[in-house]
Amino acid sequence: MIDQALPSQWATARLTLHDSQLSDAPRLTQIFNACAYVEPWDPTFHPIPETELAQLIVDSLSHENVRASFRLQWIQPTLATEPVGYFHGSHHMPQPNVFFISMFVLHPDQQQLGYGREVIEGLAEQLRQRGFTALWLRVYLKNWPALRFWIGQGFTAIIKMDGDALHTVYSQASLILEKKLSS
Repeated sequence: MIDQALPSQWATARLTLHDSQLSDAPRLTQIFNACAYVEPWDPTFHPIPETELAQLIVDSLSHENVRASFRLQWIQPTLATEPVGYFHGSHHMPQPNVFFISMFVLHPDQQQLGYGREVIEGLAEQLRQRGFTALWLRVYLKNWPALRFWIGQGFTAIIKMDGDALHTVYSQASLILEKKLSS
């Protein structure tokens, strides 16, 4: 198994990614809550209080607890002063050499600019260099824009499907998708 996943700071052609600090919680909460329009398609996008995101940042910064593999990094255009999004995930979970993206958020005003694609390409390269073999994530079937995006980024293998037993207007179903990282 690999000891180190992502560096605390790394860059792509147009973006800089950093480990989040507690002082980032207000802005990252605003970014997340700006995406609440997605909640009917993906139940994880309900508005959250700043304290919830602050706890995720604390978990990300901790190197002594069970969640030591958890990482939350914000996304900032290189020439900007404010983050435009963030992602969080865990390395070696649910299995060795896999990075599971548990949340990926770009402010709605920053979507459709190629930032998401650029982050995923950079993340894949960072992990590939460290010996990881795959990226996994969960996507909800009602979230067609997300399905289109993730499949377009190479998340084409279905690892698992979860869903409500009965189909109703309020039912949810999701897929765990995989993107293989070739060397």
